[in-house]
Order: sequence, then structure tokens, then C-alpha cells
Amino acid sequence: MSGEEREPATTAPPRDAPIAAGESAPDFRLPAITTEGEQVEVTLSAALGEGDVLLLFYQDDGMPVCTSELKAFAQEHETLRKAGVQVFGMNTNGLGSHARFQERDRYPFALISDFFGEAVQAYGLWDEDARKSRRALVLVGRDGVVRYVEPHFNPGNLAAFEAFFAALGLA
Repeated sequence: MSGEEREPATTAPPRDAPIAAGESAPDFRLPAITTEGEQVEVTLSAALGEGDVLLLFYQDDGMPVCTSELKAFAQEHETLRKAGVQVFGMNTNGLGSHARFQERDRYPFALISDFFGEAVQAYGLWDEDARKSRRALVLVGRDGVVRYVEPHFNPGNLAAFEAFFAALGLA
């Protein structure tokens, strides 16, 4: 199937600036790889039916900083789950890359493949120079409204983690 024949991941237009708290989160439908290596489809609106959603935007599978970002949230996965938050990693790598990354590190959440960057762009997190996602956190409330955004997330910055958990009422 050519790029013109496929269904777009989202109907939301690209944004020049990162999405902000208080705005409606763009819905999307994208493939993902689970911890067990199974391919599933993730739709934001369906995931929100089960609680809040944390989208961990990262640049590349297997890169040290990105691995640190995902591992930090993997360590807090049970705390987040108990707080009613589902976690998903998202970038523009393909499903094969995600499968290898999951096989290596076994994250307790699915890794979403936004291969064409449509959802990343709809959230305003596209790095035009690198042609991929920025590292960012977006917490979407069950009502579909963005509750928290860290548009330039650095996993080595403890204050960024504290701010995120404070936004959840967990700090």
C-alpha cells in the first residue's frame, strides 16, 4: 500500500509549537509493540477509556538518553498504574526496531510506532532538523484534555521528574 492509500494516524493538523496543558489532545490510531513482542493497535480515545495516558515521546530506540528516559518510567510503572495512568512510548521508529528494543529491555508498556510522524507533529513535538520526535512527556486526562506537558524532557533532570509526579499529586 502506498503512503497515499493508507489511513492517516490522526486528522489533527501539524503544530508549530508544543501542545499545552488545557488543550484537547489529538486522537490517533497507531501500531505498537507490547512487552511480549505482540503487535497491537493503540487509539488514544480507547486508551483514555481506562484512565489517564502518559505519552513518552523519545527520539530513537536503543539510544542511551532515550533508554534512560523509558527505563526511568518503567521503574515507576507500578506507581503510575496504581494512580490510573497508562504509559506508552512513542517515536517514529518502525515496528521491527520497537520489537528489538522491547526484546532487549522489556518495557512494561507498549512502544507506539508513528512511522510517518503525523501524531508527533500534531502534538507539536517534531524536531525538523533531526526529522524525528523530541523527548517529551504529555499527560492526557481521561477527558482527553492535556494535564501536563514537558516539551523538552531530559531524563537526567530530577526536577522534571518531580514536577511530573507533583502534577499527578504523587510527590
